[in-house]
Parts: sequence; structure tokens; C-alpha cells
Amino acid sequence: MSDSESKHLLIVYHSQSGRNERLAYAAQAAAHKAEPRVELRLLRAAEAGTRDIMWCDGVLFFMPENFGVLAGGMKDFYDRTFYPVIARELHRPYGVFMCTGNDGSNALRQLEKIAKGYAWRCVSEPVICCGEPGVQEFERAEELGAGFAAGLELGIF
Repeated sequence: MSDSESKHLLIVYHSQSGRNERLAYAAQAAAHKAEPRVELRLLRAAEAGTRDIMWCDGVLFFMPENFGVLAGGMKDFYDRTFYPVIARELHRPYGVFMCTGNDGSNALRQLEKIAKGYAWRCVSEPVICCGEPGVQEFERAEELGAGFAAGLELGIF
């Protein structure tokens, strides 16, 4: 399969404690195992940009909340990419996993408003984990990665 025929999954994460980073890596490993033909790119939010969104067919976000709102690292990513992405009409399916210290609801609402501005559509149920992730949360991250990759490969979204 040539690069132009393969599907591309971008995983963007922000993590200060390491929790969301570990979950993002678990999702990446599961996506690769489930759909080895899907090309993966896993990047810190500070390293990801418009070119990465142009490259991908779908994106997964792993992020915390800070003080009940979107973490600054993710907000910076959205600030840097918003206008270039909407100018190019890069409509992408996305999924989100938040590992938070609070309930994550306000940060999720903020993300949903931002995604609406991008004209992106959420294609999976958002996952919110409060506190230190355990086995169940890692399984959910793996399911999200594998399921999202399968959806891209099958052309479902």
C-alpha cells in the first residue's frame, strides 16, 4: 500500500504528570497492533501543528484539564492551528481521552466548542478518567486507539 493509499492517524497529547502521555502511547500501540497499515504519528501538543493535521485522516487527543479548563498546552495547539486549518477546510474526525483531577466536564465543553469551529466531528464517546489511571483506563485508551484506527482503515469516518 503506498503512502497515498494508507490512512493516517494523528495522536496529540499534553501531559505534565505523565498520565496522559502513557495513555496516548497505549492507544498508539493498540492502534498499530489492530491496524498495522494505518500510519501513526504521536506528538506532544507543543510539537504538533497544521502540517500534521493536513497529513492525518483523523486525530485523537489525550489531555488533562487544569483548574477545570483546557490545559494550556492543548489550548496553545488549538490557538496555533485554528485559522490555518479552517482556511484549508481540513474537516477531521476526532476522539478524546481526558485524564483529569476534576470531572473534566468544563474542559470537554470547551474542546467541543473549539472542535465545532474547526468543523471537526467527534466519532467516539469522550472518555474521562479522574485521578491516576488504572488497568481499566488503559484498556479504554487501547480500545479507543484500536477502534479509531479500524474506523479509518474501513472508511467508516
